[in-house]
Amino acid sequence: MKGEYNPGLKPKKKRRKDKDKLKKMQEKLFDWRPEKMRGERSKHERVVIVRNLFEPALFDTDVSLILEYQQDLREECGKCGEVKRVVLYDRHPEGVAQISMKEPEEADEVVVLLNGRWFGQRKLSAEIWDGKTKFKIAETDSQISKRIDNWEKFLDEEDAERKAEEEKKKKNEMKTEAE
Repeated sequence: MKGEYNPGLKPKKKRRKDKDKLKKMQEKLFDWRPEKMRGERSKHERVVIVRNLFEPALFDTDVSLILEYQQDLREECGKCGEVKRVVLYDRHPEGVAQISMKEPEEADEVVVLLNGRWFGQRKLSAEIWDGKTKFKIAETDSQISKRIDNWEKFLDEEDAERKAEEEKKKKNEMKTEAE
């Protein structure tokens, strides 16, 4: 035998988990999936996009409004069929909401119901999602730091109010003890 034996250089055996994963990937590659039937609609046609629903600055003052808006949309769209999901893009400047329905026909009914309708003194526009447009807007570093500073101010004000109330209670207790 030439040289020294180093067990660290020996090729490692694949674990069962890795073998199963590789097998699944190969099966997926060679799997045959039937093409869509003629007239069958795409999954993205189940999604309705509602624009001009709100002003993004509205949620800076009262965050609980997001849940109210979601609930209102869920109730209203529930008249047309089963609502799978309601998402509000609270940072989007156009005030966009995304409503996912169970069937594309239900989504068409929601578009007819909401398009051109007035909500909170704003005229809504509803349409079927094109399947490509992304509405989520990420915060910039400056926005994140501003939000964190506002949160710290809020907490500091709350602490100051609590301390002031405690001092009042102590003064009142001292007065009642003195009397």
